[in-house]
Amino acid sequence: MEQGVQLAAIIGLAAAVFVGASTQRISGMGFALVSSPFLVMVLGPHEGVMLVNLLGACSSLLIFAQVFRQVEYRKVAFMLIPAMLMTIPGAWVANSLDGPWLNIGISFMVILALCSSFMIRNLAMAQSRGLAIGAGAVSGFMSVTAGVSGPAIAGYAVASRWPQAQFAISVQLYFLVLSLTSLIAKGGMPQLHWQQWGACFGAMVLGIVLGNFLAPRIPQKFSRAFVVLIAFSGAVSLMASGLLALSSN
Repeated sequence: MEQGVQLAAIIGLAAAVFVGASTQRISGMGFALVSSPFLVMVLGPHEGVMLVNLLGACSSLLIFAQVFRQVEYRKVAFMLIPAMLMTIPGAWVANSLDGPWLNIGISFMVILALCSSFMIRNLAMAQSRGLAIGAGAVSGFMSVTAGVSGPAIAGYAVASRWPQAQFAISVQLYFLVLSLTSLIAKGGMPQLHWQQWGACFGAMVLGIVLGNFLAPRIPQKFSRAFVVLIAFSGAVSLMASGLLALSSN
């Protein structure tokens, strides 16, 4: 019975990572939002979030290695530098504030930012460096406090009309560095059995292979809509988890 439970957990981990990695390759983001609920459920919040950060970094690295010549490095830098800096106060806030209220507050800000991105995309400020810096700062703060960094960047991509193909490629460098920074800020590595490690990394490679096949075959407007849907889903799931935690207290 125990072996069956362990096998089911390994299959579940592999399935979550497979779907997350393929989503990441197709749309440019979504690994954490897709895979983290199950990883946290199986491994617990501490190990689960650390595994999400580690595998997210590895997934982005594998994709980045294929497309690094097409990355818009300058644009990424304006988001990445403030994001890395904001992991420091973010770690302090995560350790100081109550988790449920923090999740609710962050999810509200993400939903507001995504809605605002559709309203300002025709304004001059949508193309400004200030918006890129602000989006990076919010994303870095969220990466440490809630384990979700993508929604703020998705909002910036919509507002600035960043072409989906270039966004999906360039953002891999952003997620790679930010995931490693968040993992370092947490000060640890996930502890898994070798079978779990093998299943996770095997599923990641297969997911990216599937994503490589599907990405050029999916129209950009559908990929961009998927990115926004993932971002909203992440915000709603964060708010739901915060409300459930409050109701259980």
